[in-house]
Amino acid sequence: MDVKFLLKNILYIILLAPTLLQAGSDLELDVSTLTSESISEILPLLIGRNGEKIISDVSFFNDKILLNTLPAENEPRRLLTATVDNYIAKSDIILKKIKDKVIEIPDMAQKGRVMHKLRLNKSFLKSVFDDLYSKKIEMNSAFYVTKFNGEAVVITQVESHAHELHIEYVMSDPDNLLNIILNNEGAIKRASVENIRSIARDVISNNPSITKMKSYVISPTLEANYRRFGFTEFSCR
Repeated sequence: MDVKFLLKNILYIILLAPTLLQAGSDLELDVSTLTSESISEILPLLIGRNGEKIISDVSFFNDKILLNTLPAENEPRRLLTATVDNYIAKSDIILKKIKDKVIEIPDMAQKGRVMHKLRLNKSFLKSVFDDLYSKKIEMNSAFYVTKFNGEAVVITQVESHAHELHIEYVMSDPDNLLNIILNNEGAIKRASVENIRSIARDVISNNPSITKMKSYVISPTLEANYRRFGFTEFSCR
């Protein structure tokens, strides 16, 4: 296993330990098993006023941001840096509102889970912010952003290693993360599903040398989505 990939796994375990939650899973996908149907675009699923699920008429938009030039020469990189910075600040505001009971979550167990997920998401955002903001060129690193109505909903950092693509961090808009967990009106679902499909479409179309995709997944929801997509337990061969 790549050293950076291993260190990231250790970071995950450290972050999870205080909450005694389920540990993550090492998953991999053989790209050759994908079909045109499995990577087709999927429409957003929105939560309505009464909790009903509505298939959106507006599609997701996917973008790929490379780090192959310095921030000063790379406007998409600068815009993504600003978005990540904004989501870090937004995370702090939401966490404070929950702590101060401005956002009320009566069930203490659910409140703990919500705050844990928000903090973990914030830690991922802070980790990638340094990569985006730094004056370094990273030829093997990229970000895949899935947007709805012009706003980033899911941001994923990947790194290529020989014939493998490692999914490093999967992050969410903290507002939407909260809305999904609480099933609030306006929640945008399926973004992580569309995100992994967009990554696979790009790999197949533009990087055929990639034969495997790998990820260390903590979120049970994300793991379920990845397994449905075709990921299986990582095997050392």
